[in-house]
Amino acid sequence: MKKYKGGCICGEVKFTVNLDDKLRVYNCHCIDCRKKVGGMITIIDLREDAIEVDKTKLGTYEHLGGSGNLIKKYYCKKCTAPILTYVDKWKKLYLYAGMLDDISILKTANNIYYEDSHFPFMEIKENKIKL
Repeated sequence: MKKYKGGCICGEVKFTVNLDDKLRVYNCHCIDCRKKVGGMITIIDLREDAIEVDKTKLGTYEHLGGSGNLIKKYYCKKCTAPILTYVDKWKKLYLYAGMLDDISILKTANNIYYEDSHFPFMEIKENKIKL
């Protein structure tokens, strides 16, 4: 595992995160993610206790996902940039990949939940995107 830094656009929220050498990165196209940010999102699956962040600077929003399970979103209280999402269905916490200061470590990502909700201008084959 290696430690990385990141934060929101306004700089109010800063974090460090321990990430595996082989990252579990996903481009999620589900309707919940699309409605949250206006398009697909790229997220990193985190191990338990992998992130160090001042949670007092994070706002939360909870809703039920398409599966009927709880989704909890954490965002900067000042600029509202999304930082983390907890998906109760998988009992997993995900980091929005764009919040990392150094995104050069993101070499590949699997597309998920794209079958019925990806943008029609995207051609998705074998979990890869071609624009």
